[in-house]
Amino acid sequence: MTKSVETYPNGINVPALKGFIEEVKQFPESAMIDYKVKLEWQGGTKSKVTTEGIQLGNQKLDRNFSFIIDEPQQLLGENTQPTPQEYLLGGMGACMMVGYSVGASFMGITLEKLEIHLDAGLDLRGFLEVNPDSPIGFKNVKYSIIVKGNGTKEQFEKIHDTVIRSSPNRATIANSIEIIPNLVIEE
Repeated sequence: MTKSVETYPNGINVPALKGFIEEVKQFPESAMIDYKVKLEWQGGTKSKVTTEGIQLGNQKLDRNFSFIIDEPQQLLGENTQPTPQEYLLGGMGACMMVGYSVGASFMGITLEKLEIHLDAGLDLRGFLEVNPDSPIGFKNVKYSIIVKGNGTKEQFEKIHDTVIRSSPNRATIANSIEIIPNLVIEE
């Protein structure tokens, strides 16, 4: 019988994670993971995002989730859902939060509180093509991590450094990546 998530420190099954790390050391292909999502226009500024599964090594993981993205009324939306930028920041923060909770659990630290606050700003003149010198993307992303638990300052600093080095979503935003577009025009 397997333990429920609640019985593990911080809800992280450290023995299972250690087993997965050993598997990856022996079979590097087990570490390869591919994600797929589909977006469908819902009218106006709304998009529906649907997950289409994850390929983890040789395993196909079913993922049947969806969510709606919208814009505020001032940007022609209906203000019913978070914006694409809020989801982007949320994805970065959530990925880092996983790193913190796993890192703390690996070190035997019980967390009492873990929060991440992110701030980023856009100059919409670039998006609106009003000013060709205005950047289109975020100028920067600032974040603060608030953590409380039975770990030492040095342990939390080590976790922090590890998350900075190893968070996939943080790295994707912080580093240039190749984006490969493809346009299909249906008749």
